[in-house]
Amino acid sequence: MKALRLAAAAAFACSAIAALAATPYNEEQVKAHKVRIEEQYDQAQARCRRVEGHVREICNERARGERDIQSAELRLQAQPSADNDEKLRLARAEATYSMALVQCKPLDGQARSVCRDDAKRVFEDARREAKLQKDVMQQVIASDNSVRERTAQADRLAEQQLAAARQRCEALPAEGRQPCLEDAKRRFEQR
Repeated sequence: MKALRLAAAAAFACSAIAALAATPYNEEQVKAHKVRIEEQYDQAQARCRRVEGHVREICNERARGERDIQSAELRLQAQPSADNDEKLRLARAEATYSMALVQCKPLDGQARSVCRDDAKRVFEDARREAKLQKDVMQQVIASDNSVRERTAQADRLAEQQLAAARQRCEALPAEGRQPCLEDAKRRFEQR
């Protein structure tokens, strides 16, 4: 069972790494997105004022949850990290949990208790899953960083080899110099 969860986590991590690989937002973009998120939240709150009672509570909770999720997504996009990925997962879990609690509110007695217990259980599972995913994301990010470092190291080595080959080519007579330089470029710039 644990191996299955790890496999699922790894598969999800591969899709999440694509989000991490996207270009992070700069400060101006972050501010603009924060303003847009707050505007959307204010609009949602205005729509919620049109309804009454329990429906209004659900509407307000949905608006809060969406705002929190969008803020966490923005944070992840602005500063990609395993911690921010975990915060996004927790924001989603908390939004779902709070919506479930509001939906349990009109129930009475045992039904309400069961509803709340189910919501709590789902929330706790989501928290554990977020922790597992954080561990997986840390491994994915470490692996990605390792690949970047190795690629940069290989590029530096190729540049050094090209420079050394150029020096050797420069020592050749004029008629052999140009083919030697072309050969060196072809061999070392392909990497």
